Amino acid sequence: MMILLRSFEMDITEFLFPVLYVLVITITIASVIVLSLWRYRTIRRLMEQQALKLNGTVAGTFLLPLLKFSYHALPVVVTSVPGSKYRHAKTEVNVTLFKPVPKNLTIQKESVGTRLGKALGASDVQLDSDEFDKEFLIKTDDEMFARNLVNFTLQNKLLELKQEKPRISLEGTWLIVQIPRVVKTEKRFDQLLALTFTVVDRIQEL
Repeated sequence: MMILLRSFEMDITEFLFPVLYVLVITITIASVIVLSLWRYRTIRRLMEQQALKLNGTVAGTFLLPLLKFSYHALPVVVTSVPGSKYRHAKTEVNVTLFKPVPKNLTIQKESVGTRLGKALGASDVQLDSDEFDKEFLIKTDDEMFARNLVNFTLQNKLLELKQEKPRISLEGTWLIVQIPRVVKTEKRFDQLLALTFTVVDRIQEL
């Protein structure tokens, strides 16, 4: 009798193990899907809020929504994509300028890599502002253009977002302002767009 009971318990265990395994896998996959859908819905909701404020539209697909609007008659497109195994997360604002900038320019957050590069002889533009020069790196072949562009207002906008590691790229008629993560709050979205608008305003003033 005891032998039969033990045999029955072993059969039950052998039966339940694969069932439980499949159940755990199913719940895990379902949780990942629900989380991903929630993240994409949050991105779209934030874009729709900005579209209402900026008289813009949200186009694209559910997985890649595009916020489109105009600023001083310049077309602006905003994308935001979560990170994955095959790509880095980012929120990016693209502006097409009326005319090309005098020289290409990049502003990025200082990092271990950029500090090592400077230690090995790489050069960057210094603005004689201790806090800004410590936090950000400016790369361009036209130092005068950089000094004129990155005024006190723009420096403050970048410093406000320094925890988000913003990056500004100017190349020809393209302006790209990017942070390496998905924007999750309306305040951060406002700050990112305010930074972009400050760059555009400054370019038009020069």
